Amino acid sequence: MSYARKLDDVALLLDELEGLEAPASSGKPLEIPLSSIEEDPHQPRRAFDAETLEELAASIRERGILQPIGLTPAGPNGMHRIVFGARRFRAAQLAGRATIAAFIHLGESSDPYDQMIENIQRDDLSAADIAAFIASRLAAGEKQKDIALRLGKNKSYIAMYASVAQMAPILRERLETSPIRAVYELHQMWKKSPQAVETFCAEHDSFTRVQVIAFSEGLSARASRIDDSSLSGALNGAAVSHGEHESGQLDRLDPSRIAHDEASRGSRRPARSYVPSKAMATMLRVEHGRRSGKLILDRGSSKGETHGLVSFDDDCTIEDLPLAALKLVELRTDLSSA
Repeated sequence: MSYARKLDDVALLLDELEGLEAPASSGKPLEIPLSSIEEDPHQPRRAFDAETLEELAASIRERGILQPIGLTPAGPNGMHRIVFGARRFRAAQLAGRATIAAFIHLGESSDPYDQMIENIQRDDLSAADIAAFIASRLAAGEKQKDIALRLGKNKSYIAMYASVAQMAPILRERLETSPIRAVYELHQMWKKSPQAVETFCAEHDSFTRVQVIAFSEGLSARASRIDDSSLSGALNGAAVSHGEHESGQLDRLDPSRIAHDEASRGSRRPARSYVPSKAMATMLRVEHGRRSGKLILDRGSSKGETHGLVSFDDDCTIEDLPLAALKLVELRTDLSSA
């Protein structure tokens, strides 16, 4: 074979190899044209903050791409699909770059968990994004424990985000500005006190977990005061009922009423005044942890209406405690001579 023929064969081979990429196993990232890359429509990230994208674009203009993105091999249409790095891809477009450093991930299709884990590890997703991903996996028939295992999270983490779908709209809106755990705890309160929780959200565009805990304690204290008022009304009603039982109808024992009735009957007997023969005393037995005692009702707490004084049985000490922390175990009513 002539030397010229050999050169022609080499040239033909080079023509056939033109455009082929180096294998991913080379360990070096490739420079892939941005025009040959498309985003994954099923990626977990739903929202991209314009301000942070512009900041990343400025960094890319100054220093280039410091961490390559991950891509699938080119498909039949010649396009690579992003496995991870959609934010860097968009920032590179803003920066005016023609190519981007990337690694090719071999395989028939990308695992949806790859993108999710990469973004979670970078703390790079919003609560709404994570909730949407978990909802999609549950809709696909996966169980919470399996999702937790694949994401490397505990089951309570998955349950917290899975609950987003059942949250009131005003709570879901606060996921954009407030921690997921704070919103989740409000969701638990909303099940019992929806109006109070929605009012709280309407007054707070954003909130911390500390604020939610304080709101929860206040809500419990209000519920406790309502219960106390209802109890007080019931006790007053019981006292009236007891008086009626002891002496007949109270209004008939009123001096003016008796005088009027007896005058009407022509009786000359003097009207007699009603004096209750017995008084009613109430005692509330409570528990705090493993200790029991009684709530002192004739002395208020120095800490306000949300606290109360408890006299404990074991050492006769008196402690000023939050009412929400006490468990009512017994209501005792004693009748004593007046």
